[in-house]
Amino acid sequence: MTDQASRRRIEWAAFAAVLLIAAGLRLGRLDDNGVGTAYYAAGVRSMLQGVWLFFYNSFDPAGFISLDKPPVAFWIQTAFAIVLGYSGWAIHLPQALAGIASVGLLYRLVRPLGAPAAIVAALLLAIMPIAVAIDRSNNADSWLIFFLLLAARTALRGRGLSLVVAMALLGLAFNTKMLAALVCGPALLAGWLLAGTLTWGQRLAWMTAAAVTLAVVSLSWVVAFDLTPKAKRPYAGSSHDNSMLELIVMHNGLDRFVRRTPGPTPAPTQTASVVAYDAVAVGPLRLAVPSLAMQFAWTLPLAVLGAVLAWRRRRAPVALWSVWALTYGIVYSSAGGIFHAYYLSALGPPLAALAGIGCFELWRRGSTHLAVGLGAAALWQGYIAGASLGWTSIWIGFPAVALLAAAAAQWRAKRPPAAIGGVALLVLPALWSLSAIFAPGNLTLPSASLPRWLGLDDGRGPILSRNWTALTDDPKLLEFLKEHRGNARFLLAAPNALLAAPVIIRTGQPAMAFGGFFGNDPVMSVDAFARAVERRDVRFVVLATNRRTRDFERWVRAHGTVVDPAQWRSLPPDPQRAIVLYDLGPR
Repeated sequence: MTDQASRRRIEWAAFAAVLLIAAGLRLGRLDDNGVGTAYYAAGVRSMLQGVWLFFYNSFDPAGFISLDKPPVAFWIQTAFAIVLGYSGWAIHLPQALAGIASVGLLYRLVRPLGAPAAIVAALLLAIMPIAVAIDRSNNADSWLIFFLLLAARTALRGRGLSLVVAMALLGLAFNTKMLAALVCGPALLAGWLLAGTLTWGQRLAWMTAAAVTLAVVSLSWVVAFDLTPKAKRPYAGSSHDNSMLELIVMHNGLDRFVRRTPGPTPAPTQTASVVAYDAVAVGPLRLAVPSLAMQFAWTLPLAVLGAVLAWRRRRAPVALWSVWALTYGIVYSSAGGIFHAYYLSALGPPLAALAGIGCFELWRRGSTHLAVGLGAAALWQGYIAGASLGWTSIWIGFPAVALLAAAAAQWRAKRPPAAIGGVALLVLPALWSLSAIFAPGNLTLPSASLPRWLGLDDGRGPILSRNWTALTDDPKLLEFLKEHRGNARFLLAAPNALLAAPVIIRTGQPAMAFGGFFGNDPVMSVDAFARAVERRDVRFVVLATNRRTRDFERWVRAHGTVVDPAQWRSLPPDPQRAIVLYDLGPR
């Protein structure tokens, strides 16, 4: 009895240490990230200003256009901002807490397969590079993962009602990241089917009820949005028909697989290679490419071994984690449209769980199995580190130590060398995770990169490897606009949300993004914009010189007067990313 109590104390101490590691990586220097993704931060600033704006997930305080994501994550951020005050730290904190909670949830989910497996799984998720990067951002993926883990824990109970509750939670995840959540549906169903003892008749009845629940919860907000008369709600951002249903199917659906028209992006130089997406060739080995593998796959061989070795012992959880990893792996391997590395955070929980299970199973089976597992993981990490940092880099020494430990474990038939090798395998993912703190890169498209931290080229291009401040985030510009705005409804109009967002964040005043996020949305016609100018709703318009010219830009240049930059610009001029301010007021 004493031994059991002692083991429990050790387990809880280890678990507490893992949570402290997770908290340190996610909360340390969180203020340094500012407002993160300005587009989402502007939405939260707007939603603070009214229930109507809050419900419709409005990007701007005028309710002109909505964010192009579902609202749950931003509702949570807004709630934190109400309590703590609006700041970058306040809107980042909920994602960090969700990430820490996800580490705890993963421990609870893996615990039935053994305390050591649960501790290792939680530790691997705590230090997974892309998990740390996304949990330090104001993107919605941290909450997506949290809700999916809650759904997984419920589904593994195997009861009829538990599937209904799991599907309700999956519907909540849908209202966090839309179709990205439904990819996990087959995994939840597989885990539930294998965990329960119901008859097939009972299973079919509960599956029907669960499907209805999923549809109702998933589509409740979307239907409410689309049924509201268009004149009484914001335009559905990033849609062409002003419809949330269309947004689900197209921009947040098919566009992730087939890139119809790549959106224009601000180019830092004319000669630099400008890549706004992680341009890795589609195919079955896509996720094995080092630039993606280094985000999430450091212990992939151990995860594969965990799925194989633990299958007969605990089929339900192993099936859930395996199907979860497989479905997301297939989707992300075939997504040839809009694809970012941070999407891979959805693969974090299943790979961490299976790797933790794999470590425990290898340890139980003795030296030969340990040697094989360690050796495979060491060679895999050597491949990632060598391809990312150079084959002569000193950092490749850690996989080398693990490989030597694997040989020693087999030769001497002892477990201590394997423990040393296991610690060596943690060093590189931990360093990559720290890079998300000390060299975060593009805060809108978060990633982790030790090469970036070391000042090396990580091959992701200038857009993805550093943070770019919008030129409208200029204190002198904002003061000029407030002083000369007059009675205009909008403080500023801009062709896209990237230019409008800083104005909303800094002032809390309406700024019109008349072309939506990238400037491609048909939110209003040129004639409608001209009428808005005639009504004095809009006076000042800012245009970027490196954006393609459209009818809106031609109209503004034809009817506006260029404002002398000396009156409003305090930031150093950048000829490759210049902006021009036009005054459309009476001449």
